[in-house]
Amino acid sequence: MRNIWFTIYSSTKDDDKYIGLENYRTLLELLLIPAIQNKINRNKKAQKIMLDFSPHLENDNVENFIKWHYNKKPYEGIINLDVSTKGVDWNTMTDQERKDFLIEKWKVLFNNLSDDYFVVDKYEVIKSLEELKKEKWKHTSLLFKKKLKYNKEIYSIIMDVSVEKASLALVRESDEKWFILKEYEPWKIMMNANFKNFKLINEDTLMLENKTIFLPPEVFDLKEVLTEKKL
Repeated sequence: MRNIWFTIYSSTKDDDKYIGLENYRTLLELLLIPAIQNKINRNKKAQKIMLDFSPHLENDNVENFIKWHYNKKPYEGIINLDVSTKGVDWNTMTDQERKDFLIEKWKVLFNNLSDDYFVVDKYEVIKSLEELKKEKWKHTSLLFKKKLKYNKEIYSIIMDVSVEKASLALVRESDEKWFILKEYEPWKIMMNANFKNFKLINEDTLMLENKTIFLPPEVFDLKEVLTEKKL
């Protein structure tokens, strides 16, 4: 079943007004899937649920949101809440303040959806959001079910995402030791690190092929990556 896309859009043209927001957005896209998705009624056919930030609104546009969505199916599968960020200085917020702010806005959205959008009591959705405030915002995913076998060892290929960075890594099965292949800015992984398969070439070269056809594969020298440097 296709994942629902939870995202945030900023309508401001000031690129420096929300520094780092794109990283929080990317991480929340990953965190909200396990936290919220299975609580939403798929019969409503929601495909994209989003917050639209606007510094020009005095208040969140809840009245219009209810008009378009309450007891109705979302138009073209999109549920969108226009959020007021007037007076909000995102760039001076601490990490926890940013997390609290974002979760509170998601709570506004879900609190104002009618009950027919959920397969559980709405309280369970809000509770899940509240729990996210307290958790460390990090998402680690196994990119492939298949394991890499190299020099009599077995490795998983994973992507580890935090607000600060996204790390593509090998995890050795025998001792769970991590070997970093490459690091990305979190907001870039959806495009630049969306891999569909991997294979060994020339015995010691690992190649990961991107789903995006115009991007070249990522290639790594395993001899170099897996060399354990002595202190």
